[in-house]
Amino acid sequence: MKLICDGLDLSDAVLKVSKALPAKTPNPVLEGIKIKAEGDKLIITATDTELTITKSIKADVLMEGEAVVVGRYFMDFVKKLEKEQVELSRLYDGQLQIKYSDSESELQVYPVESYPVVKKDNDENFFEIKGEELKDVVEKTVLACSTDDSRPILKGVLMEANGDELTAVSLDGFRMSVVKKEIKGSGAFKAIIPARTLNELVRLIEKDDETVSVRLQKNTLFAVIDDTEIYSRLIEGEFVKYSHIIPTGFENSLTVNKDALLSSLERATIVAKNDRYNVVKFEIKEGVMTVSAKSEVGYVTENVPITLSGKDVTIAFNGKYLTEYLRIVKDSHVSLNLNSPIDPCILTPVGKDDFIYLVLPVRING
Repeated sequence: MKLICDGLDLSDAVLKVSKALPAKTPNPVLEGIKIKAEGDKLIITATDTELTITKSIKADVLMEGEAVVVGRYFMDFVKKLEKEQVELSRLYDGQLQIKYSDSESELQVYPVESYPVVKKDNDENFFEIKGEELKDVVEKTVLACSTDDSRPILKGVLMEANGDELTAVSLDGFRMSVVKKEIKGSGAFKAIIPARTLNELVRLIEKDDETVSVRLQKNTLFAVIDDTEIYSRLIEGEFVKYSHIIPTGFENSLTVNKDALLSSLERATIVAKNDRYNVVKFEIKEGVMTVSAKSEVGYVTENVPITLSGKDVTIAFNGKYLTEYLRIVKDSHVSLNLNSPIDPCILTPVGKDDFIYLVLPVRING
């Protein structure tokens, strides 16, 4: 193997794929980054077997071949070569030689035959979505994914597609997010995609208007963004029947300015975060909602103007769950819909049903 490439392109590609390197692994070869010279490209890959990221860059390939180089050392080294033309050569003694300017270095390599092989199957269901739209879906759902290893199925986002509509759902036992988007797709499918995979996928999106192609093949996700590919195992199992959780009617509905409520909640949660459950209480009456919180460090109470349809009610929530929702809503006003202090509350942007956020209340005394 022998090739010449731009140092900045190499460094950028290695940094991107390195997100798939495992933090710890009993298999040393997984600590490596695979580089493959083929045609007029250098193909760079990293994997922990659950997540694989591959990126291609232009290269002057003098001899095709491949090598698996020690990942983090290679990443740190090429980061210092961003202003150089870099020549990479696989030596006969197994080392990888790196030449730049009038200097050279050598790095250890792993056996290529021990590196995992990713198989692509192109005849399964797929959909295409603009980068900006996918970012929006991920931002609105990943926040409600569980981080509890005891319920691994909730550590992902359920994605259901039927024709030109995608529904994404996440929940952690305390809140749930349901997002709908238009897509270009083929067939109907259902898959649970790990939150980590989705976070890494959107980090690879460089332009909001670029198309992301997502293909589901058996128990694997395969996504393409320009010259970058990402593969991930799907989470297997039966997801919660989320439609049964959403109430079908409400006794009380209020409309509030999103920024006004968010500002009030952010101040209240400063006090509430000293409490185990971050409890913030809402006393809802016609024309006004009193937001309050208290803990060992102090007390806060504020009035926020609202428009109420229904009766007076007092209810409490984990303030963190509401502030996280309000920070990602782009609309100026939101609706809070509820029945009683112990029933789920549904939040939506006013007049829209493409982003439903359900939060369970916290029981309070008095």
